[in-house]
Amino acid sequence: MENFIEEFKNKKILVIGDVMLDEYIFGKVNRISPEAPVPVVEATKTAVRAGGAANVALNLKTLGAKPSILGVIGKDLKGKILKEIFENKKINTKLLIEDESRPTTVKTRIMASSQQLLRVDWESKNYLNRKTLLSIARKLKEDYKNFDAILISDYGKGVITKELFKITGLLKQNGMIVTVDPKERNFGFYKDITSMTPNIKETYQATGVFPETDELTEKAGKTLIDKFNLDFALITRSEKGMSLITEKESFHIRSKTRQVYDVTGAGDTVISVFTLALSCGASPVEAAKLANISGSIVVGKLGTATVEIDEIKTALKNY
Repeated sequence: MENFIEEFKNKKILVIGDVMLDEYIFGKVNRISPEAPVPVVEATKTAVRAGGAANVALNLKTLGAKPSILGVIGKDLKGKILKEIFENKKINTKLLIEDESRPTTVKTRIMASSQQLLRVDWESKNYLNRKTLLSIARKLKEDYKNFDAILISDYGKGVITKELFKITGLLKQNGMIVTVDPKERNFGFYKDITSMTPNIKETYQATGVFPETDELTEKAGKTLIDKFNLDFALITRSEKGMSLITEKESFHIRSKTRQVYDVTGAGDTVISVFTLALSCGASPVEAAKLANISGSIVVGKLGTATVEIDEIKTALKNY
């Protein structure tokens, strides 16, 4: 499978989805507030990172691919910071849309001793206005030929719509790889997709089948295929690994035991590697194995993280 990893650098992937900024406030706790029974965090430093669909693009870039981001930010300071992160990482932002009617999505996490104490979200969950929707449709129709695959990263913040899948469905029918990291809110929109990567909770929400055993996972996977017109489904099952379900067969890929520090962004890594591998000609099960290895690496890192090519190669040798 290492030959597919070498081809990552040649691939152009369009990421469509809810971009966001992850803010971190790090500090220490030595006392309880006299104003309320809550800890007082003595802040020592702050950090900002790309989150949501933005982290997917960053994962792809770290893996050597050439991602472009089609999403929406506000005309605000946080949007400017996020755009600067993209530009510093040399991620194509020409398809990024500024919408003054909504804020840039920001998740602020307050951390102490490697533990998250509180998260504050600044966001709008409203679906995009007609002007922005038309802008996304126009950009997609004009630029899709420049990409080897389309990766839709849905965080339920309003960018993913029914209209989007009318376009991507046609592209998929004409040979384009289209993958989706789903969110319950938009299950009614998804159709005509190469594959999607739901976790345990999302699989249950979509199918009514809890993928606890291999047999139930296979049942859920076939339901996903029928419901959303998938070629195959990749269900992530936490410490049990992943299950790739096709119309005719199933593969249950176990995770290598590793200490878990933070699952933030693990799904972003999984779908990034999975989509990249598919675009390089890997079979679905080969792509799933690479995604499984990569996901097990990234959960061993704190915060929204990415995985390096050399890390995958090293893990692959010990797989």
